[in-house]
Amino acid sequence: MTPSHDLRGFLDRLRATGELIEVRHPTRTDGEISAVVKEVEPAGAPAVLFHDVIGSDLPVVAGVFGTRERIASAVGQPRAGLLDHALNVIDGGGPPPQTVEREDAPVQQVVISGDHVDLAQLPFGVHSKDDAGNYITSGVVLARDDLTGTINTGMYRMMITGRNTLTVNAAPDHDLGRVFARARIANRSVEIAIVLGHHPAYAIASQLKNPTSVDTHELVGALLDGPLRVTPGATIDLPIPADAEIVLEGRVDPADMEGEGPFGEFSYYYGSAQAPVCTVTAVTRREDAIFHDLHPTHAEHRCLWLFPGREARLLEAVRRTVPGVRDVRIPFMGGSLSAYIQVEKRKQTDGTQSVLAALAADHFIKHVYVVDEDIDIHDDEQVLWALNVRFQAGRDLMVLPNQKGIRMDPSARRVNPDSAAELVTDKLGFDATRPFYPTFPERADRPVAAYEDVNLADFLDETDLERVQRWSTFRKAAGE
Repeated sequence: MTPSHDLRGFLDRLRATGELIEVRHPTRTDGEISAVVKEVEPAGAPAVLFHDVIGSDLPVVAGVFGTRERIASAVGQPRAGLLDHALNVIDGGGPPPQTVEREDAPVQQVVISGDHVDLAQLPFGVHSKDDAGNYITSGVVLARDDLTGTINTGMYRMMITGRNTLTVNAAPDHDLGRVFARARIANRSVEIAIVLGHHPAYAIASQLKNPTSVDTHELVGALLDGPLRVTPGATIDLPIPADAEIVLEGRVDPADMEGEGPFGEFSYYYGSAQAPVCTVTAVTRREDAIFHDLHPTHAEHRCLWLFPGREARLLEAVRRTVPGVRDVRIPFMGGSLSAYIQVEKRKQTDGTQSVLAALAADHFIKHVYVVDEDIDIHDDEQVLWALNVRFQAGRDLMVLPNQKGIRMDPSARRVNPDSAAELVTDKLGFDATRPFYPTFPERADRPVAAYEDVNLADFLDETDLERVQRWSTFRKAAGE
């Protein structure tokens, strides 16, 4: 792994491409930083680096994961090919991590442990107006799976509750939630490390939804085409990413549950839960560490959560049922509870089968739209066009009442008064593909065959060409 495979190297790339805004005005963590990041979101969701953070010696960066293009470029892939690349990485694995001595690990240039730990010294922020307190939103949690011995990583909301304590909200059906459940039965604690700031590939790998038999640190190496550098933890027996900015080491007592929330979530509604408590045993960091924050009610949250990991798994699942499926997309808008599916239709039932496969594969999805291969599912206008001219509700609408719902959907209905997790919702499938009969008309918006691939550079001067390209890029980024 080269030295540029860290957060600061990636920020240099964003600076060079104009995707990083730098704020030198003194800024507060009480919601002011989040307000600025949110305000610039419509302008392509740029990353924002705050150099002068009131009450902290550390700069804060947020918005790093704002667009699909940015995530794809971070791992050297085109956006259109990243889903298949992610599936290949999960299947093929990657190189084992490279262990370095602590003195060669930038993340352990400063080590604060024991009674000296004070989480108030770090610039944890408030993101939404009714949040219960300061939350860790960008932290990638690493733990050892007790059944396989591999390192597993994931991202969970974590509320700061004391000088050296925080809650870790890992749902029961998540990998870490299962580790906690087994540890609770065995009456033992679980060691974890919380990575705050690394190359984007570290967070991307945590969202790939790989089986626990696959070591996530190896997947990071596969994404970066080189082994991840790790070093022994200062107070825990876990391999720590050596080039991280900040790491919190700690132990979770799964039997010690505490209320956390409300917290503004991806659906733009608040969530609350009971979560186990982690006692932080050490804070390690670079001397000139950059604090990485993530805005949860912002495009970057949904982008990292959905792309490529969740979309790749959806693509894989639907293809198993309908081989003609070419692409899938879970739009960031609308609470990310919808899915678009592009299919090269081979059978009349391919549209409805795609709907059923998608809903079976991902219980977060509430509405599924299936379109033909001539519709670009990354262009909402084209999807809406297909829905209006190729869809008939009496023929093509599928209604599935009382399906498994999620807590973050405020319209879902609780079926068991004693369980906040048992929710049902009504789901819809829209088959907006062309029916198989010969009289269905062809599109009229296609150019003459000889001019299908017009090169605008042959017709426009540099100023106009740049204007068109800039507007196209902005429009796509803003739409995500």
